[in-house]
Formats: sequence, structure tokens, C-alpha cells
Amino acid sequence: MKKKILGLSLALVPMVSLAATNLTDIMETIRGLFELAMPLLISLAVLYFIWALVQFIIKAGEERAAARSQMIWGIVILFVIVSIWGLVGVFSETFGISGDSAPSVDFIPEVN
Repeated sequence: MKKKILGLSLALVPMVSLAATNLTDIMETIRGLFELAMPLLISLAVLYFIWALVQFIIKAGEERAAARSQMIWGIVILFVIVSIWGLVGVFSETFGISGDSAPSVDFIPEVN
């Protein structure tokens, strides 16, 4: 059993040595996925909140308490989604990860 674990560990050494370049690619991919998904998730959360608000206005009694609970959960969901989006933005700015796949040009040669 120990030989299998050692063999697997040695097989992963090249992957670990390339982690510096691959980690940036992974982070850029995750940021791109969040940029695509966040507007959709926020729209769904707002629709859920509005649906619960309509249910709160229409219904009375016990059902009204359930609609109130749904509205609170809608606000909590919106807060969590926007917080995650903000954290992704902070991490991408901190580590210098942009959503662009094109490399940046730091040096522009002079034309004589």
C-alpha cells in the first residue's frame, strides 16, 4: 500500500512543479466562469424575491409568514451572491488576474 502511495506521489511531481503557471490559468478560468454566471444568478435571486413579495401581498395568515420567510431568504441569497462576486474581484485584483486571455504589452519599441 505504501509503495502505491509513493509511486502516485512521484507521478504527481511534474504537476506540482508546473503549478505556478497552471494556477494562474485556473484562477483566470474560475474568474471567467463567475463573470458569466453572476448576472444570471443575481437575476434569479431578484425574481425569487419579487415572487415571494407578490405572495406576501396576495396571501394572508399562515401562508403570509411563509412568504415573509422566502423574502428574507431571497435577501440572504442576494447578499451571498454579491459577496462572492466581490471576493472574486478582490482576489483577481490582489493577484493581478485579468479576465482577458490576451497577454499585456509592457514594452512598446520606438519607431525611428
